[in-house]
Amino acid sequence: GADIHATLPDSGFTPFFFAARNGRTEVVRALLKAGIDVNKGMEPRRPGGKAPSKGTSALILAIENGHYELALTLLDAGAHPKDQRSGFTPLHVMTWVRKPPRGEDRGMPPPPELGTVNSLQFIRELVKRGADVNARLVNGTGGLGKFTTKGATPFLMASANADLPYMKLLLDLGADSSIPNADQCMPLIVACGIHVGSDGANEVAGEEPEVLEAAKLLLKLGADVNAVDANGETAMHGAALKNLPKVVQFLAENGAKIEVWNKRNKFGSTPLMLAQGHRPGNFKPSFETVDAVQRVMLAAGVALPTNAAPSVLRNSDWEPLAVPVKKKP
Repeated sequence: GADIHATLPDSGFTPFFFAARNGRTEVVRALLKAGIDVNKGMEPRRPGGKAPSKGTSALILAIENGHYELALTLLDAGAHPKDQRSGFTPLHVMTWVRKPPRGEDRGMPPPPELGTVNSLQFIRELVKRGADVNARLVNGTGGLGKFTTKGATPFLMASANADLPYMKLLLDLGADSSIPNADQCMPLIVACGIHVGSDGANEVAGEEPEVLEAAKLLLKLGADVNAVDANGETAMHGAALKNLPKVVQFLAENGAKIEVWNKRNKFGSTPLMLAQGHRPGNFKPSFETVDAVQRVMLAAGVALPTNAAPSVLRNSDWEPLAVPVKKKP
């Protein structure tokens, strides 16, 4: 007499959603046999934060927790491979499942790949079952001064993480590397770091060596190193925002024109200003990146602004001022 449709009102979880999240394949099969709708979406009373988004399906829950064999079971039972009700398709979700963001209150490692199907194998199977490698997000996330995922493809979001294996797999499966987001932000600009926004540069996925390799791949694919998005941002703005001095130099060596990138973006900052710490969120300069941008500017014969930070400084010099301690008489 148990109610298989019983729902926790705040979270929207049902026995079916719990089973999908926890990888309980036999329970999922039993519930499907009992008449559960494989495409039922969650309807939490209080979405947001760590709670699942409205419209999250059992397929998305299984994928986010690394239960790829179960996800294939759900797909074979009729789960929609192109579903965007949660805000993201399964292929988009795989970008942060493979390389989660770091930082306060996040920083969880990727889920363990249990069973015989790894993430890249699952992606191939997902596409075989109808997932669209060039699907663009209808809504996405964003906000004032923030990178928007509206219009983003899985390839663009994989580029943001500098996830080279995923990028190459998507290309092999037919992805178009020239599709921007709704702000006309191209994969190269994103790969170099423009998506950092108010997060700390070390809180997003993609280490500098990975970003360099992603940028090399994108340039080989024909990316325009001098592309400018609707916010007036370039790949050089991205490299400065993510504190990547080697990427700054790489872009300069590969044709980034100073007359294109040495301009304020829509939010009032040049790449040098971003490196100096003038960015959304906390003021935190990267002296190595300041140094790299200044070197490129000087090599191009461009005078440094009078407020430029001394290039001899390093991050180790950025320490709080000592507060003198009054000695007791």
